[in-house]
Amino acid sequence: MEILDTKTDIGLIREKNEDATLSVNHPKNKNIKLLVVADGMGGKSFGDIAANYVISSLNKWFINKTIKELNDNDKVIELLTKYIKTLNKNLIKEYGRDKLGTTLTLALINDNNTIIFNVGDSRAYIYKNRKLIQVTEDDSDVWMYHKFGGVKKDHLRFFSNNNVITACIGICDELCKVSTKVIDNDYDMIFLLTDGVTDMITDTKIKTLIRKTKKEYLLNAIINEAVNVDQNLKVPLTLKRKFTANYVVPFKGRDNASGAIYIK
Repeated sequence: MEILDTKTDIGLIREKNEDATLSVNHPKNKNIKLLVVADGMGGKSFGDIAANYVISSLNKWFINKTIKELNDNDKVIELLTKYIKTLNKNLIKEYGRDKLGTTLTLALINDNNTIIFNVGDSRAYIYKNRKLIQVTEDDSDVWMYHKFGGVKKDHLRFFSNNNVITACIGICDELCKVSTKVIDNDYDMIFLLTDGVTDMITDTKIKTLIRKTKKEYLLNAIINEAVNVDQNLKVPLTLKRKFTANYVVPFKGRDNASGAIYIK
């Protein structure tokens, strides 16, 4: 049974949900799919407006494209990168610079490949041969600690600047940096998660949930784990000994938590 679904949760602390999600089949070919998560920036006003504007605009863009266009990887990358930058300019024109913003992680699945677009620190994962693989890199200050500084990915959640991102849509032209990647469609599932999920639960926990949960309930289980289950997180002593920094311990439900999933 094929699963195409989204889930978003306000969490236990925030007064409003600034995430938006989308999962849709193309009306002319159900094999062509679009999955998107947008995480409105809580440090700015009206992050929900930015996130919902981007999601609704991408939905319209997708359903109005021909199957031929969507099966041309190079054309999709060219057109959609240009369109994302247009959405960025539209938000700035409407609201001004540095007023509102959102991250974006998107997977466009065509007949031959999956094309990933990323702006910000939400993540795209695939599950293949019983292995969980993060496809995107986080556009964040702390990702550099992992990529170049020897910090384990699971330890990034404890740095106080973990919420500082280096790419987004809606703030300014300079920060609208779109990363793309093309992968084969040979995975068992693909899912996109906002940092309200990945700050709380590790990849190991996600793999455990994949193994023990029926696929029709998997996305709900992942979001529920992030929002409602105390992970008993503690700053690792090895991290404290190696790096002098300000540390925080994430607590359940502190952020909106959202995802989109496709399971074959």
